[in-house]
Amino acid sequence: MAQIQTGKMQKFLTVFLCFWVAFFEGFDLQAPGIAAKGIAETFALDQVQMGYVFSLGVFGMLFGAFFGGRVADYLGQKKVLMLSIAIFGLFMSLTAIAPSVEILYAARFFTGLGLGAAMPTMISVVGDEATEANRGKLNSLMYCGLPVGAIFVAGLAILFKDISGHTLFLIGGLTPLVLLPFMAIILKDKPKKVAVEQAATEAVPSMVQVLFKHQQYKYTMPLWVGFFFTLMINYILISWLPNLLMEQGLEKPQAFMVMLVFQVGAVIGTLALGYLLDRLKLWQMAAIIYTGLFIALVLLFTSTSIPVLILAGFMGGIFSTGGQSILYGISPIFYSGTGKVTGVGSAISLGRLGAMTGPLLTGKILAIGLGTTGILMASLPAVAVSAVAVTALSRYKAAHK
Repeated sequence: MAQIQTGKMQKFLTVFLCFWVAFFEGFDLQAPGIAAKGIAETFALDQVQMGYVFSLGVFGMLFGAFFGGRVADYLGQKKVLMLSIAIFGLFMSLTAIAPSVEILYAARFFTGLGLGAAMPTMISVVGDEATEANRGKLNSLMYCGLPVGAIFVAGLAILFKDISGHTLFLIGGLTPLVLLPFMAIILKDKPKKVAVEQAATEAVPSMVQVLFKHQQYKYTMPLWVGFFFTLMINYILISWLPNLLMEQGLEKPQAFMVMLVFQVGAVIGTLALGYLLDRLKLWQMAAIIYTGLFIALVLLFTSTSIPVLILAGFMGGIFSTGGQSILYGISPIFYSGTGKVTGVGSAISLGRLGAMTGPLLTGKILAIGLGTTGILMASLPAVAVSAVAVTALSRYKAAHK
């Protein structure tokens, strides 16, 4: 009985720590959008250069996500997760005190590198604690940390209207370092003997074999397309929404209020859509997610009514971040054995590429004077393509249950 209770406590503490890692990722994703005007004024950046500020962090995440899982296989999940948090915390703190735009760019890249390596490692750590009966629940509880962290930042911006970007980045950079001693005590690496036995009994396939051989391309290509365009839309909203709303005539507190309800919707969407995923076919999920996202985008970029924008922001959070969480949830289904991390990691990396592209594209659209109409026209085809890609996976998901 005592051993069972100890196991439950270990599971709880592990998920709890990973929730906080996700929380600080959400904090970092939201903070540049809140601090954008201050950053632009401090370094005299135009809209294209601000697109680089947003996208370099995501560019770092792309590399971190791709290599983080591989490195963890050699050094151990615990060490890599702790190293990732240390890198993230130190470089987010450097963002606050960067003396030049070049150091600012570098700090954003390495902040993203740390966060990117943390995500697949974190998913793996929680996966080791999960069973088939509670896997979805544990992952949802962990991933909810991301929108909760973003809500916290938006709440700070509403409560403290004059809060500076320097303060936000110092809070978001120094606080996660407090997690490190708790991780050292609580997290457990897979026993070395188990890792050696698994390596001896399972041949590690090449990346090409995992992703494309034996008709795997039927799963890989739609996953890549779905990840790329869904995260592209999600990161446009996360990075640029406050500024875009202010350009449409909203006051700063009103824009931050819409951003806050966006993140509240993200929490609800992550939990609710995760619940529905076990009960509906994937094509039904795709219809719900991308129809809702289509409507939310049209309302956000065409309306000036505060109540309508609040509703649209709420819907945007539900269907963009919630849709993103569904992609994370289904991606492991299509790969197995020692190829699972490679398959999932490749999809996450393509998603990060889309997440990097979105803010850059938005900056360029604004720079040439097309405004929110141009952003809307670029976003809606991406929503449609994502819907088709995820729908195409529906019969393959059923075959892999």
